[in-house]
Amino acid sequence: MLRRDLDLLGRRAHDVVVVGGGIHGAAVAWEAAARGLSVGLVEAGDFGGGASWNSLKTIHGGLRHLQRLDIAGLRESARERRALLTIAPGLVRPLGMLALASGRGRTGRRALGIALAATELLSRDGARGVATPLPRGRTLAEAEVLAEVPGLLAAPEGGALWWDAQVESSERLVLGFLHAAADAGAVVANRVEATELLRDHEGVVQGVVARDVLTGARLELRAAVVVNAAGPAFARLLGPPGLRTPKLCAARAVNLVLRRPITREVAIGARTGGRFLFAVPWRGRTIVGTGYGPETTAAPELAAAFLADARRAFPWAGIEKDDVALVHDGLVPARGAPDRPLTRSRLVDHDAEDNVPGLLTIVAAKFTTARAIAEQAVDLVAERLERPPVPSRTATTPLPEARLLDGPLREGVRFAVQKEMALSLEDVVLRRLDLGTAGEPSGEDVGAVASVLAHEFGWDLARIGAEQAALAAFYAARRVA
Repeated sequence: MLRRDLDLLGRRAHDVVVVGGGIHGAAVAWEAAARGLSVGLVEAGDFGGGASWNSLKTIHGGLRHLQRLDIAGLRESARERRALLTIAPGLVRPLGMLALASGRGRTGRRALGIALAATELLSRDGARGVATPLPRGRTLAEAEVLAEVPGLLAAPEGGALWWDAQVESSERLVLGFLHAAADAGAVVANRVEATELLRDHEGVVQGVVARDVLTGARLELRAAVVVNAAGPAFARLLGPPGLRTPKLCAARAVNLVLRRPITREVAIGARTGGRFLFAVPWRGRTIVGTGYGPETTAAPELAAAFLADARRAFPWAGIEKDDVALVHDGLVPARGAPDRPLTRSRLVDHDAEDNVPGLLTIVAAKFTTARAIAEQAVDLVAERLERPPVPSRTATTPLPEARLLDGPLREGVRFAVQKEMALSLEDVVLRRLDLGTAGEPSGEDVGAVASVLAHEFGWDLARIGAEQAALAAFYAARRVA
């Protein structure tokens, strides 16, 4: 159960305090708690409400790392795909990926076939232990491609089919990690913003100063080590002299949720503008991604430009503006320019790099490998604490709460409030019950959720109206311009 106990959070002397409640912070909290460390975690907004919410819902095995000759990245991704299929089978399932071949270069059918064979060989250990082994990748002739892609009239150069995985709900997977962390003793809280580092007279980090967003109250969270997993906001904690910010910029990333399926059972990849875009089947709809632009670009404008890219990549699908039910958007780290998103996460040890003990920063790049970078971070935490080595078990330990909430709507809302720290209408609609991640929910459903929340929290009509207005504004800001 997730219980917002700020008194315990501030009173306890933690081994590690984690800043950030997205997939990376949640994975660190579970990893550390599973190894017997005392853990506190704070999230300024709601759990999984940032880049973790803006997910293409794909779990990649690393084929794209091969194109960059990043063999270590390929093998890591394959291992993490296996781990997520193992620990969260209720949410993570195999997904076929079909890339349309073009030309005679790296995207030609022969080159794609060689890449599939190399990936199979290099990531063989990433397939061991999965209850249902993934099928082998293979190249497809034109007729086979046309059978997989409704509406496609011609594919003279064929394509390549391989198998990765899909997470049905990235939000529920984040909560699955947090439930496991809390069950192992971690104290977690949303709507608590870490505002600065606590440091002694020698500069050693000893925790964070935080603010309860709901009341404005100040908290001091003491810890031997702070893990900064705040996503693109990681630099906010690195302001004091002596701490260097990694030389990265934030890019805005958008995915388009279409109201209709443009592919049956496999994700379709097609090349445009020098890179592959993917159309991913999801809940009877399609997610198309990913487009990147400057952080300062509003999501509707960036989505409009990306819609043009999507139409060029999938001309046979006839994608129109009215097909877009929702724009997913979030901020991700990039290398100097918005169109160069970081391809692998980085762990920064500020003791080794800046001579500032007690602080680690995760520069988070990929949802797929969050558990792996969390394992690396906790290895280093344990080393700094001079604790006896405890092997990680998070790659094989199931997450019981990594599942969708079934049953009557009102029961689900009560569960979200009483056991999952939902504090607003948006929390429930977007990140607990998944009513609104594929598009704006019906007024009837929103009203039912609001009525339960009003009963649970004692909201008056003015508060109910404000919550509904905030939800409506959220959707208004995520439409194609």
